[in-house]
Amino acid sequence: MLKKAFWGLVALVCLLVVTIVAAGIILYKTVDKTFIESHLSATLHRQVTIEKIDVSLFSIVSGIEAERIAVSNFKTPETLAALAGHPVDEKDLFADLEAFRFKLKFLPLLKRQVEIQELLLIRPVVRLVKDKRGRLNIDDLIRSKKKPLDDRKPWKEDSAPPLSADNLPVAVAISEIGLKDARITYHDAKYNQTFQAYNLTALLQDIRIDPKALAQNDEMRVKLDLGVKTLAPLKTGSVQSFDLTLGADGKVIPFDLQTRLLNPEALVRLSLPSGKVTGLQVFNALTKIPILGDYLGSQLSFLKGTQRWSASTESGMNLRYKGDQVEIKSGRLDLAETKILFDGGLNLASKAIKMNLNLTLSQDLNDGIQTSLAKKFDAAIKRPDVRKYVDPSRLAMAAMEPLLNDDGRIALGTSVNGTTEKPRVKLVQPQLRSLDVVIRDSMTSVATEAGKEAVRGAVKEHLNENQQQLLNDLGGLLKRKE
Repeated sequence: MLKKAFWGLVALVCLLVVTIVAAGIILYKTVDKTFIESHLSATLHRQVTIEKIDVSLFSIVSGIEAERIAVSNFKTPETLAALAGHPVDEKDLFADLEAFRFKLKFLPLLKRQVEIQELLLIRPVVRLVKDKRGRLNIDDLIRSKKKPLDDRKPWKEDSAPPLSADNLPVAVAISEIGLKDARITYHDAKYNQTFQAYNLTALLQDIRIDPKALAQNDEMRVKLDLGVKTLAPLKTGSVQSFDLTLGADGKVIPFDLQTRLLNPEALVRLSLPSGKVTGLQVFNALTKIPILGDYLGSQLSFLKGTQRWSASTESGMNLRYKGDQVEIKSGRLDLAETKILFDGGLNLASKAIKMNLNLTLSQDLNDGIQTSLAKKFDAAIKRPDVRKYVDPSRLAMAAMEPLLNDDGRIALGTSVNGTTEKPRVKLVQPQLRSLDVVIRDSMTSVATEAGKEAVRGAVKEHLNENQQQLLNDLGGLLKRKE
């Protein structure tokens, strides 16, 4: 019995080896540099050249690796035929890659199942361009097209039905697919804006999509690390310039379970360990709230400048994305002069924003704010005979009390509406009185028999003709003191 089992195992191993070798010979004889170049060129409608490709008898198991791949911009079939055998012109580069790795799982092939173990683009450099008419130089790759026109124009767009899970001929199983150490530059000719993603590693892992069991197999893990920056100051938009490092870890659900249509939902934790941002419109709008200008003065002007942070383990947010709508929870940004907590949402299509934004200022700003308030109060109290009853420094301390949290730091709660380019910021907490009212109430509370008339006169100076009712109320208050 054991002998039969042993020889059965030997036969199985031999069959497996023969199958691998046979598949390897077919692959080795069929797949070479010219074969891949021609097929990629025909598929991408771009000139493709490969410097080196590694294909062996055992590539069916070990995988295929190609090195130094160059891809041109769009070409017609006639132009591709004329360029065959020539290198891609550097001025016409759409993308170039240091390496491309592709590996299938062998055993599922025996069951007529295709499972990709690895598909990676190593150090790709990609140049995306949108022209003044809004056409991307990859439109022909991402949309359904009709007959190509020429090298200068993308293909004429044809309406394509939305992709359904039922369109997949087989279940999809991929261990890992993505980019490593990539650089992608995007230029928008209409607005003359250029952005760049650098040190980009974007991986989709454990991809499982089965149209026959979509409820159980409709998910992939996503891991993302990159830097993203503007290459020149922006003339329009929600920010002037930025340079951020980002990290994301979470999952993507590609197909909607109800409609079975491709409508990705992403649930990720986005970290922001370091960054630099200048001219954020939300911050600019916050500094323009009149009552905050009265209380905080120039001490809030730092928000108009460049914000920097580094080595932050707390800065980041939880994101949910689906159908152009982004929901934000547990948002936090640790800046040098303030800590910001935020949540809410925005629509990427309309740029509509609705958020709660809470700031806690550095305690180092307190002394400057108190000194500034004292100077304002001192300038407002013009009569010398009142100064001996009202201390501007004490007034400043009293005025600051509503601003302070339990830790003695200034805390502001705001709501943000409008759009990312034109946000409307409203102060929600604390409810602040005007400085005129603070002065009036303070002078009333310290009024004495000796200073009663002086205080009444000072208050009268402080009120305009539309505020006489306040003066009458103060007169009644003083009479009650008599």
